[in-house]
Amino acid sequence: MSKFKNINKNIYLFFAINLLASFAMGIFNMFVGIYLKEIGYEENIVGTILSLNVFAMAIASIPSAYLIEKIGRKRSFKLGFISIAIGSVFLVLFKNIFLIGLMAIINGFGMSVKNTAEGMYITENTKEEERISIFSINFIVSNIGMMSASFIGGILSTYMSKYFTSQQSITYIFIISAILSILAFIPIYFMKEPKNLQSRNFKQCLQGYNHVISDRKVLYFMMYYLVIGIGAGMVVPFFSVYLKYSMNISDSIVGSILSISQFGCILGGSLIPFMSNKFGKSNSVIICQLISIPFLLSIAFPQGIILIAISFFMRNGLMNMATPLTQNLSMELVDKKDRTNLSSMISLCSNISRAIGISIGGVMMEKISYNSPYYLTVILYIIGVVIFANLYKKESKLVRQKKYKEEHAFRH
Repeated sequence: MSKFKNINKNIYLFFAINLLASFAMGIFNMFVGIYLKEIGYEENIVGTILSLNVFAMAIASIPSAYLIEKIGRKRSFKLGFISIAIGSVFLVLFKNIFLIGLMAIINGFGMSVKNTAEGMYITENTKEEERISIFSINFIVSNIGMMSASFIGGILSTYMSKYFTSQQSITYIFIISAILSILAFIPIYFMKEPKNLQSRNFKQCLQGYNHVISDRKVLYFMMYYLVIGIGAGMVVPFFSVYLKYSMNISDSIVGSILSISQFGCILGGSLIPFMSNKFGKSNSVIICQLISIPFLLSIAFPQGIILIAISFFMRNGLMNMATPLTQNLSMELVDKKDRTNLSSMISLCSNISRAIGISIGGVMMEKISYNSPYYLTVILYIIGVVIFANLYKKESKLVRQKKYKEEHAFRH
């Protein structure tokens, strides 16, 4: 624990706002699909609203990057959480699909601020030797928030259904989530802006994007996020709908399965620093994501609740535990002054691709079957891993050579 004594206080405060943002996101992801189904909309509309939310996160990442530099981290975070609260409350007070879509967009903008700032903010408030551990802890915090949302949301929904309709229960849950989002103002108040920060004007900010996209490695990284994002979008946002309507189970069981799967991410995140030391950063990403694929495929096959819970647990844990490493690796690709630009580009690319995936997944679930998107996602994940492996093949080779030399020296 001694190595955490000198960590910048800004990091602990960011953990707090990340927890609240992740809880709000968990509530949104779990209940939006169910809410829309309850008020009479089909899966393709569910997919459209979910994709609008994610598309908003993507597009808003560009102005978010400028805002973070222009008005500062603290004011940007406040604006983001106000948007999350407004989007959460009013989304479930409307039945008109256009107004629901507008609230999903506002919510997405709020989420984009935190997402865009995340990698840059952690990097600028940490030392190199502690960075992987901090990214891992931040990842664990995110998943604790998501897990809590799934578990508490499921229990609340089942309990409230004794006194209210399913639609009313979800409305109250979203209002509670919005109130918790506003509580983020407390840790934001105590945050400190970076010393000697020289904010760039709009033209300089645009030049930063030119620096980022001119780098071949960055383009490969974007391609990786694009492919993985489409695959994830086709299945992840529909987990609650898939479980509830394909297996015909209650909201509390849906919440329990999703919270168990988030616990897999928490466990995986705690193992990442050890894996990184043993196999190297890039190799750890490849290993985790390849092993996750059979478990993703198994979700698509008919099976009991216990087996599907195990599959969700393993898939989520393995696929997502590499996130701290990809965040760290991405920030190492560019100069310090361009990190905000890269953060927003990654958010743009991963969220646009996720939005595309959601639209495809919604149509496939309605027109073909609930499990059909899983097969296409497996193919996309394999392509994504191949792209990533090609990007870091030199580093992987160096790690293998180093490991061989260490083992050879030990034997002799």
